[in-house]
Amino acid sequence: MSGMLRTAARVAVSCVAFALVALGAAPAGALTDADQWADTFCTETATWLTSAQQGADSLSAQADDPSLTAADAKGLLARYFATGVGATKAFGQEVKRAGTPDVKHGPKIQAAVLGGIAGSQAKLTALEKAAKALPTKPARVFQKATSKLGNEAGKFAEPFSKGVDKAKALDTSGELGSAINTLPSCAALDDLSSG
Repeated sequence: MSGMLRTAARVAVSCVAFALVALGAAPAGALTDADQWADTFCTETATWLTSAQQGADSLSAQADDPSLTAADAKGLLARYFATGVGATKAFGQEVKRAGTPDVKHGPKIQAAVLGGIAGSQAKLTALEKAAKALPTKPARVFQKATSKLGNEAGKFAEPFSKGVDKAKALDTSGELGSAINTLPSCAALDDLSSG
C-alpha cells in the first residue's frame, strides 16, 4: 500500500475516533421509584458512554498500525459502528426495563429518553451502512469520505441529548433532577462526561 493511502487510512480512523471521544446520558410498565429509575438511567448511560470511549480508543490505537490499509480501516469503522448499534440497543432495553419513573409526567419522560436512545441507534445504523460503503481508492476520495463520516460520527449522540433535554423539561416536579443530583452513580456519570 502506498504511504499516502496508509496515511489516509490512519487519518480517517483517527478522525472518526476523535469525533466519537469528543462526545462525551417504552410502553408503560410498573412505576419505578425516582431514585431507582435515576440510578439505572445513570448507570446504563455511563456504561454506554464508556463503551463508546473504549471503542474510540481502540480505533485510535489500531490507526497507528503502519500496515493498516484503506480496506482494513473501512472494516474497522464498520465493526465499530456495528458494535455501537448493539450497545445502543442494549442501552435502550435496560432503560425500558427500568420501567416508568414514578414522578409527574413519568410516562412522557420515559418516552423522551427512549426516543432519544432510538434516534442515536438509528444514526449509528446509518454510520455503519456508510462505513461499509466507503470507497477505498483513490486515497484522496477515501480521505474525503472518511472525513465526512467522522463529522457525522461526532453527532451520533445528539438525538439522545435532545431526548434527555426534553425529559428534563418534563420533570416539572424536580423529583428526577433531585435524584440525579444526589446519587453516586449519577455523580460518576458527571465525572465521565467532564473528564
